[in-house]
Amino acid sequence: MSDKKVQTTNQRPPKEAQQQRYRKFENKFMNILVSASLTMIPVVGILFVLNVHQQMGLTLFNEQYFGLFFALILFGVFLVIPATKNSPKNKVPWYDWILAVTGLTVGGYLLFFYPSIMLMIGQVTTERFIISALAVLLVLEAIRRMLGLVLLLIVVSFISYGFLAPYMPGVLSGSATAPDQLFNYLYLDPSAMMSMLNLAATIGLVFILFGQILIFMRGGDILNDIALFSFGRFRGGPAKGSILGSTFIGSVTGNPVSNVLLTGNVTIPLMKRNGFNSTQAGAVESVASTGGQIIPPVMGIAAFIIAETLGVPYVEVAVAAIIPAFLYYLCLFLQVDFISARQGATGLKSHMLPSFKAVVKTGWLIIPAFGSLVYFLFVVGYTPSLSGMYASIIAFLTLGLLQKSVRKKLFTKLYDLLFGTGKLMLEITIVLAAAGIVMGVTGITGLGFNIGMLLQGIADYGLLTLLIVSALVCIVLGMGMPSVAAYAVVAVLVAPTLIQLGVEPLAAHLFVFYFAIVSNFTPPIAVACFAAAPIAQGSPHKIGFRAMQLGIVAYIVPFLFVYAPELLINLDGSQAWVATGISLATAVFACYLLAMGVEGYLFDRLHYGKRIIVTVIAAFLFMPYTMWEYSWILNYSGLVLGILFILNEWKLKKKDFQPLTTKENYKLQND
Repeated sequence: MSDKKVQTTNQRPPKEAQQQRYRKFENKFMNILVSASLTMIPVVGILFVLNVHQQMGLTLFNEQYFGLFFALILFGVFLVIPATKNSPKNKVPWYDWILAVTGLTVGGYLLFFYPSIMLMIGQVTTERFIISALAVLLVLEAIRRMLGLVLLLIVVSFISYGFLAPYMPGVLSGSATAPDQLFNYLYLDPSAMMSMLNLAATIGLVFILFGQILIFMRGGDILNDIALFSFGRFRGGPAKGSILGSTFIGSVTGNPVSNVLLTGNVTIPLMKRNGFNSTQAGAVESVASTGGQIIPPVMGIAAFIIAETLGVPYVEVAVAAIIPAFLYYLCLFLQVDFISARQGATGLKSHMLPSFKAVVKTGWLIIPAFGSLVYFLFVVGYTPSLSGMYASIIAFLTLGLLQKSVRKKLFTKLYDLLFGTGKLMLEITIVLAAAGIVMGVTGITGLGFNIGMLLQGIADYGLLTLLIVSALVCIVLGMGMPSVAAYAVVAVLVAPTLIQLGVEPLAAHLFVFYFAIVSNFTPPIAVACFAAAPIAQGSPHKIGFRAMQLGIVAYIVPFLFVYAPELLINLDGSQAWVATGISLATAVFACYLLAMGVEGYLFDRLHYGKRIIVTVIAAFLFMPYTMWEYSWILNYSGLVLGILFILNEWKLKKKDFQPLTTKENYKLQND
């Protein structure tokens, strides 16, 4: 089968899925209306972030802009997202027109009346009660259409708890709240939906725009070319290139599913042609795409929620995440290398790789975009939204004006990226609005305090027990939900208890952040694996279980930085660099041994006894030496035993090693 045929076959499912999700209008007026409304979302956001209204002498409360933004979002959702699978796909039925206009009304209410609302925020009028109730109900319907029943049931359960809290038994009993006060709080209070709308309308919009500029102006292609040129010639090169490319793009998109669809159409067929089976190729792409959210400096929108929640600069969160992210990708990279060696996978031929001249000619165009983002964030110290906006402008100018193929269609590309940003903001905003509802109910009823008391009871059995339970809660709550929503939910319910029990605040939030993320490739609802399955033409469940093996270190690293907070770099001058160096060195060696044990290969195939031995040695090294006064003994023992194991395997290496047959490899992968 030719390369072209493979790519065409694998690109079809995602495209068809996208066409089914959004309405496609035949009416010219409707096309203009939808295009204008979705394009206005980023345009209005750009003007607000750049403070154009202030330069024009207009006084505007932030909440008034949030109201306009929310109105455009709800209007767009009900115009372009059908209510059911059987709803019209080429026209807007009458009931969706009503919902769309109602969405404009509830957002417009904030735009025009917020100055008077602010003066009597605690006094709930009948008018405000109706508007607030409609806003919540519209968000619930938008959740159902865009995100499915899982998240809808979770949010409805929390709202129901808001009414039933006084009647709940034991530790779940909460404060009574009148319906008008509850809906008013959920919509207008800074601790509920308004907080999340703030995040969506500023930071979220800016970094989605930044990602869209890279994608529509060939930035994604350039990053993929750099990745393939860097690793494509080595054994397992396409898989290693997939890891690097998916990391680059995933750090910008912040969405594992989108990342799989963007990069997987290129990388998965390449991996399959290089000797990886469908399950392996889909799993590598799923794990690599998911990890993009933990890579600084962007880290998806959830990282900004951490900074907002803790009241710390975003820079602090980004710097702290460097070592955990390095360990995540190091282990994945090592496992892919061992798989490639075991299967005899070679690198790509030179004619299949991007040329050095082409990479140099276009690769440098990425530097101003990411360099300016790092400069404005870390050096100048601008806010994330303003830094992202300036970086977006620079990315647009460099990628748009300095590439002839893009420059010829610059205005078309500009429209496409603005329209694409508006479309993506529909889901991002609804996700964050859902998280805002959960946060609001948790706060007004005292549920967060009650959950904390419940988890403290579990903590009586030790911090490790609490962490394991918390990790399971995070994974379960995160299944089927976007990572932003999953993190926002578990951060409210779990992180405060971990902090109360002595875990450093940043470590606690990164702990729940990691486990909310790994739910993307953890069965049974591994959404990244389901996205990769049609491209790889494999079973999503098999891909999910293989992804758990490839992403195994992601289940370990969060425990490491809770017990060894020195792995989270801080810039306040209190960093114990010696402790950081020792913990990092032992963790790196542990990743090498763990990858060896999981994949069953070093210089030759390892039988199960050796795989168990080397995995136990890795566990000795993973244990932070600051965790326990005698941990250094385990670390030292692991270091010595690990070196002796490798030296022994070197001596026993078979000169006439033959790669596994397809049948043997299949058996090993499914043991």
